[in-house]
Amino acid sequence: MIKKKLVLLESEMQAPNGHFLDYLIESTIYFQDKFNIIWFLNKNCDLKESYIPKNVEINKIIISNYYRRNNNKLFYFFEEIFFFLKNFYDIFYFTVLFIKKKNFLSFVKTLYSNYFIIPRYFKSFYFGVLNSNLNENDHILVQSCRRKDISCIYFFSNIEKVFPKIHLRVFYPPKKRFKSFYFYLSKIENFMKENKIFLYTEHGYKEELIKNEMNNKYLVNSVTPIFSFCERFHTNSNVTIGFVGQARKDKGFHLFPELILKLEKKKINLNYLIQFTSANKDTEIYKNQLLSIAKDNSRVKIINKYLDFKEYRNILSQIDIMPMLYDVNHLTMGNSGVIYSCITHEVSLIIPNDCSHLKKFLIFKSYEEARDLDEYVEKIVLMKNNFSLYLSEAKKLSLDLKNTIKNSSLVRNIV
Repeated sequence: MIKKKLVLLESEMQAPNGHFLDYLIESTIYFQDKFNIIWFLNKNCDLKESYIPKNVEINKIIISNYYRRNNNKLFYFFEEIFFFLKNFYDIFYFTVLFIKKKNFLSFVKTLYSNYFIIPRYFKSFYFGVLNSNLNENDHILVQSCRRKDISCIYFFSNIEKVFPKIHLRVFYPPKKRFKSFYFYLSKIENFMKENKIFLYTEHGYKEELIKNEMNNKYLVNSVTPIFSFCERFHTNSNVTIGFVGQARKDKGFHLFPELILKLEKKKINLNYLIQFTSANKDTEIYKNQLLSIAKDNSRVKIINKYLDFKEYRNILSQIDIMPMLYDVNHLTMGNSGVIYSCITHEVSLIIPNDCSHLKKFLIFKSYEEARDLDEYVEKIVLMKNNFSLYLSEAKKLSLDLKNTIKNSSLVRNIV
């Protein structure tokens, strides 16, 4: 039986750091048994030596700005002028093309509705779809849909009569009413009603924000990010306390040296595994403190580098308890990907007090809460002494998330 095709579009990613490559890999692993997976990536994307699943067709085709406005305003300005002039050439090019394809009227109507602007990604995306020989039985998943993605999808869907089912997953909706994003969203609502295009975002403020800007709120699907899972087995070895991520104060990195010193006074033989990247002038001193502690304590392991997908999962599988020393406001603004990673790897958590939104999906008691550093120490001792109980609850939570993903609208609409 010939597999259907699933295109995963990640248009902005130009380097493997961050969560975007991880989400690509997670989606690939989840769907690759039933689909031939194709990646549409930014033309400037450099994956370096990152882990990539087998049998993935990678097409670096999406043309966008090489220069970022925040980094180089002058060259960004010249690049925008180039794209502005290129728009006239593309209009002429597609006029000839769609006359030959007998689809000129649809093109003109769509072009007129878009103020005679061809979306930045359209040309590379359009020919990517054609060259991949996609049909209406295949699927396109826009991994993290942004303004330029949705404008491209609007243009494409209004011109082509037959096209693959398109799934738009919005991780970062505009917090204010940016006319362009919601303009295109309103323009594709009819395709959503016909189940040709599907819209997804995470439950909570993101979902409410988008619903408030749409004519039909029922077209927004709540979805949980797709993850792979790892089962751990409890042994009688020492429990490991961990940290993973960027060395930032809002993630509580600066508190870990003192936390370790306080725990060591308890004489309970804990192990520590601290992985971090991107120490800055605010956290450099704490990085050096950790390195100093590790020199004198063989149970403290420091990994100061970016980890690819496999390395990151391997580190998580070695951590038993993750103290989330995050600033409460940071967690309130959006769920950390680390929390989901801990759930999928059956890691027990300690979260800050007053994080009621986290407890809505931490439905099994695999976690504790703490108000300050001393309370984090107390809860770690408690969890260490009763680790089998917390691990049992973590396994239940992990299984529940796995079933949630399996029954999610995104998975059901694709599979």
